[in-house]
Amino acid sequence: MTHYWGPILEIYNYFGKYITKDMKVLELGPGTKPFPYATHFCGWLDEEKQKLPNYKFVDFSKDKFPYEDKEFDFVYARHVLEDLYNPFHCMDEMSRIAKAGFIECPSPIVEMHYDAESYTDNSVEKMRGYRHHYNFVWNDGKLNFLHKFPCVEHIKLTDENFIKELLKNPFNWNMYYLWKDKIVYKNYEHPKDYDYPAGNGYIDLIIKSILTTEEVNKRFQKEFLK
Repeated sequence: MTHYWGPILEIYNYFGKYITKDMKVLELGPGTKPFPYATHFCGWLDEEKQKLPNYKFVDFSKDKFPYEDKEFDFVYARHVLEDLYNPFHCMDEMSRIAKAGFIECPSPIVEMHYDAESYTDNSVEKMRGYRHHYNFVWNDGKLNFLHKFPCVEHIKLTDENFIKELLKNPFNWNMYYLWKDKIVYKNYEHPKDYDYPAGNGYIDLIIKSILTTEEVNKRFQKEFLK
């Protein structure tokens, strides 16, 4: 199958309409494809610092970000939060230093797909989603986090083809969250919010995250393609 790992051009074009040259824009974790409208960058990789201007080292899970309150007009974070053991600290700091922003994470749809990270169709190491991610993340008006336990490899979905069909649309490889003033989030915790990880409560949340993401992504895609 086709893998849509990279940034989506239509999303870049969307932000190009609204981000002006006088705005101060920070990107977290730019990787190999930095956000073209960012004026500043932060992360933890030497290779990023060597290539990008205005770069500062930050451990997103624990460091206070080296910026003033509401210093930035916009902060962009693509494929960052799902990699962190403490994304909540990172989001609180993003809310502190920026007036608004955009978050993109791999969707729960792709995190439940067995071929998300395979480089060939013949891979013998197929696992659900990205094997290094800590959380399922989805948007229902707030950002929701659900820990991705190893048991997800053994969960049986009633219709695996449903996942495959959704992932034919590049936009469904991610979930999207635009925010202003403050990031609103919820962390689903065991045993407060669901029973043991292989139980129905946990599986119900995963299914809810998939169906919610499909619906929310329709609205985002329509907005991005205007």
